[in-house]
Amino acid sequence: ELARLGHLAMHLAREATALGHSSKIFAGESLRLPLYEEGLPVPASVNDMAEALRGAQGAVIVSPEYNAGIPAHLKNAVDWLSLQRPNPWTGLPVLLASASPGAFGGARGLLSWRSVLANVGVWAAPGAITVPKADVSLGEDGTPVEERAKLETGRTLERFLSAVERMGGRRL
Repeated sequence: ELARLGHLAMHLAREATALGHSSKIFAGESLRLPLYEEGLPVPASVNDMAEALRGAQGAVIVSPEYNAGIPAHLKNAVDWLSLQRPNPWTGLPVLLASASPGAFGGARGLLSWRSVLANVGVWAAPGAITVPKADVSLGEDGTPVEERAKLETGRTLERFLSAVERMGGRRL
């Protein structure tokens, strides 16, 4: 599942680039952080992510769904980032995306994301990208294989990028 999510993230980054936007993907080692505990030194990858988010006009979080919730390593990264000053999440527009081998495409986990992101000051886009049966519905490069899913994924990303452009780089 994680490989397909990484491929979906790369597909979305390619689509955003084709629409004139730049992107940076944080995955793997950069998200393998020590559990947040007051007094620990801030890991270098947290500083890198915080700086990238502060300079971003928007972000896409591509998340697996673990037991209808947020994976611990991603929640931990959000916690580390939310404690940086200035908080890189404040007012940042975020599009949520998930892919799952199940029938819901990770949608249940995205519900949990919304409350966490609202708490750290994110503006979560009303739409989301969910890809059910990802093991067969995503190609090796992360592109949805079914035409309808490919169109819907593209439309959702385009709507988000359009909203971000209308915000003119302003954070909400």
